[in-house]
Amino acid sequence: MRSVGLLLKVLWSPAEAMFLVSKNPRALVPIVFLALCSLAGGMLVMAKVPAAELAMRAIERSPQGANLSDQQKDLIRQRINSPVARVFGIISAVVGPIFIVLIVSSVYFGIFTIVGREGSFKAFFAITAFAFVPIIFRQGAAVLSAFVVPASSIMPDELGSLSPAVFLDRDSVSRVVFAAVNMIDVVSLWTLCLLVIGFGFVTRKSVSKAACAGTVFGVFLVYAVIRVMLASLRGF
Repeated sequence: MRSVGLLLKVLWSPAEAMFLVSKNPRALVPIVFLALCSLAGGMLVMAKVPAAELAMRAIERSPQGANLSDQQKDLIRQRINSPVARVFGIISAVVGPIFIVLIVSSVYFGIFTIVGREGSFKAFFAITAFAFVPIIFRQGAAVLSAFVVPASSIMPDELGSLSPAVFLDRDSVSRVVFAAVNMIDVVSLWTLCLLVIGFGFVTRKSVSKAACAGTVFGVFLVYAVIRVMLASLRGF
């Protein structure tokens, strides 16, 4: 029951919540919570916006998509709408959050092992899992967008976005600029702040708050640069 209460406490009293998580690291509740929210959000969005059309809209904006014939586009739609693809989508929605938390916690565990840590991998994993709880607001925004915004206007990388990019006309700015602005997301920044708070309880006292914050945000900056580069190459 304490872990259930921490799901809410991490939103309005993060320091207290992360301190408790660091002392008694349990990640099952937040992991299950994230998986269920991801599954529910994905199903609601797909019920309103067809997955095939959403994917095709992104593909058609890419340099490669511009050269696709109508027959090739129909084939892609058939594959996306196939039972196998739908089952894979459901599995991905459930497993996705677990995989992301595992990767993120592993990266930070490795880096803070060099910088100076005291907590175990279990503690890093639990802290990361709780830090990702605010992602429910992005999923809520995605569902709201699916039901409010015309389906023909929705792009995959804009769905659920809580960044200044929602105010930009992507056709009037460069791909790099749009991708960069799209990375400045409220939920992402919130999650990073929670990671800084949480990791502060599992690192050595010699590691200052500034060093902890610089490490957390530095890793995200590298990730953001890679995402922007890939987005510019894909063309959407």
